[in-house]
Amino acid sequence: MIARDALRWLGSLIMLEGLTLVVGGRQTLRIAGKLGPRWYSAWLGPLTELPAPVLGALGGVEFLLGLHVRAMAPPAPRFVEEIASLTLQPVETLWRDAFAASAERAFDDVLSESVPPGARVLDLGCGDGDNLARLRRLDLPFASYLGLDPSTHRLAHARARFAGLPKADFVRNDLDTEQLPTGEFDLIVSTWALDRIDDPFELIVRAMRQLRHGGHAILLFASQTSGSPPVPADWLAKLTRRRLRPANLYEGLPSYVARESFVGGSASLVILENKEPFPTPICISPSKGR
Repeated sequence: MIARDALRWLGSLIMLEGLTLVVGGRQTLRIAGKLGPRWYSAWLGPLTELPAPVLGALGGVEFLLGLHVRAMAPPAPRFVEEIASLTLQPVETLWRDAFAASAERAFDDVLSESVPPGARVLDLGCGDGDNLARLRRLDLPFASYLGLDPSTHRLAHARARFAGLPKADFVRNDLDTEQLPTGEFDLIVSTWALDRIDDPFELIVRAMRQLRHGGHAILLFASQTSGSPPVPADWLAKLTRRRLRPANLYEGLPSYVARESFVGGSASLVILENKEPFPTPICISPSKGR
């Protein structure tokens, strides 16, 4: 609790300093130099020689840094979460398209084998609706799609992105504290969202209760590596505020089927099935695994 409060104060102070630098420029630095300790004044000295646009840009970067520090200590104000999520999207794109590209391809392969005709699909942490776009790109025979996400900004973008698609719906849901929508689903998917949930194991247990007999849950999330030092993907995952989970997090569930690791262990693909213990695993092609 003390560490969380400290992060909140630190993030707020960084945001305030960045904002005052954007507004006040050199005048802000001069005032800070007079009020701060000698070592701080000496450090600020060279910054006063920078052009005003550069100082403004530095202030903006500092504000965003403070915003992300503040978002690391939940509960954060909703606007903080929304802006932090928006500014992290380029980094998330780098994570998916570069570092975790092999995991994305494996997810496509498993997904293609797991969507029966007329399937009802539930997406946990849907974000902008990338998994719905994936279902359509792969031309899979699903009948309906329901995406859940805590971010109103990203849900608004998803609704605009798929406006006019009658079989898709997006609903705000905290996932940690709110009940999941009632009904039975043939497929549950989640990509790069469980590593931001406080208790992903409990969430999956709740979700599995709504999975039809024989249905699958396909989960792709950032995971802890066993090696040392950390691989670059670890740092990128942490930069996007992901809480790295043990790769074997779901092995205790009776519905556990298979798991495959990617990016040196920084990403895990887990498959669950609503079936009696010891089901036949769904194979993941080793050629696309690492």
